[in-house]
Amino acid sequence: ALTIDEASFGANHPRVAIRLNNLAGLLQDTNRLQEAEPLMRRALEIFIGSLGREHPNSHTVAKNYFGLLQAMGRTDDKGELASLLQRG
Repeated sequence: ALTIDEASFGANHPRVAIRLNNLAGLLQDTNRLQEAEPLMRRALEIFIGSLGREHPNSHTVAKNYFGLLQAMGRTDDKGELASLLQRG
């Protein structure tokens, strides 16, 4: 589904970000955190770039991404998340 959405809507479309976020959540739920992180980050970057940092979808994925970073023991990366949110 992700590949189809990327081909149909473009790699930076919010619909692609939804797929990425869902896939990253599944990976996180199955303790595949290292695989989940770049997908969640990409989803957040797409939402911020296309909808802005104040959009509810951007907030939701930012919260999900922060939870993933916490699960990975990367609480020092809060600055990285703040930097992503400032780009929108």
